[in-house]
Amino acid sequence: MKENIFIWQDGEKLSLAAAYFFVRSCRESIVKTGKFAVALSGGSTPKRLYEILATPEFSPNIEWKKVLLFWGDERFVPHTHEESNYRMVKEALLDQIKIPKKNIFPVPTQGWPQDCADAYEKTIKQALGRNASFDLTLLGMGDDGHTASLFPGTQILEENKKLAQEVWVDAKQTWRISITYPLINRSKEIMFLVAGANKTPVLKKILSGRKLKNPFPVQGVQPKNGNAIWMVDEAAVGDKF
Repeated sequence: MKENIFIWQDGEKLSLAAAYFFVRSCRESIVKTGKFAVALSGGSTPKRLYEILATPEFSPNIEWKKVLLFWGDERFVPHTHEESNYRMVKEALLDQIKIPKKNIFPVPTQGWPQDCADAYEKTIKQALGRNASFDLTLLGMGDDGHTASLFPGTQILEENKKLAQEVWVDAKQTWRISITYPLINRSKEIMFLVAGANKTPVLKKILSGRKLKNPFPVQGVQPKNGNAIWMVDEAAVGDKF
């Protein structure tokens, strides 16, 4: 796995490198298929990436009219709520760029969690086809080894058919909606964005290559025909692994 790791001095340099990767991946996908379907991640590190993509240096290099934006997971709160991943992306990116409204696919959060999850799966299939896959999936990693809203000990980790599912996160005492391993692992490219010293203990175990008795949820991300890369900063890596 080490050959898929790119280590950057700090979160800012990591985010800048991720922005260049996003632009390149976008161009290649549009040339091949005429579109670029992306699953976005929440969190502070992705937020900085979105802010960079919205700048005059990067935004003109992206054919936003051919970009389709989805969310890898969402907190079950209104889109105007301060904890909403949609709101974060809207403020950091969407409000700054010219992208058709029909190209934006936020997770619904009104009603019952299961109904919203089912509706989002339907939306994904309608937009991308029954065998839906993302051209790029952006993922983070929590200090407990979760990614998207795939948390340790939750039932969603066992889901092998649905593309999106509701999940009760006991540690947070809240519902969330997340895409699942079946959809994530069909991605053509997956990019993990991991920054901060609080991620070091888990990251070292994951990147060691050793088989863990209790694997972290992030280790369930195993693209079938795509590539996964890790963009990490020095603080997250810690001492040489």
